[in-house]
Amino acid sequence: MAGKSVPTTVTAGHLRDLLDSKDPDAALVLVGGAPTLASNPSDDDLVIVTRDELTASLPKGRDAGDTDLEFQAANLESIVDSLGG
Repeated sequence: MAGKSVPTTVTAGHLRDLLDSKDPDAALVLVGGAPTLASNPSDDDLVIVTRDELTASLPKGRDAGDTDLEFQAANLESIVDSLGG
């Protein structure tokens, strides 16, 4: 039996969870190759994006829609892929 594969895809859902987090220091990090929401990432965590970075990359003056988050997720997934994540 083959080993269980770990999902490494950054999704719009991950980004929505990050934006909805009440923790101002929240970040999306790679844990065991999988994107995971972290309340207070350590220096050892591989940070994909912080809440502040994500907010700064989204359109201003309106709530981020699914299309906005899907676009950002695709960009971040490309970065993770280039790291071999």
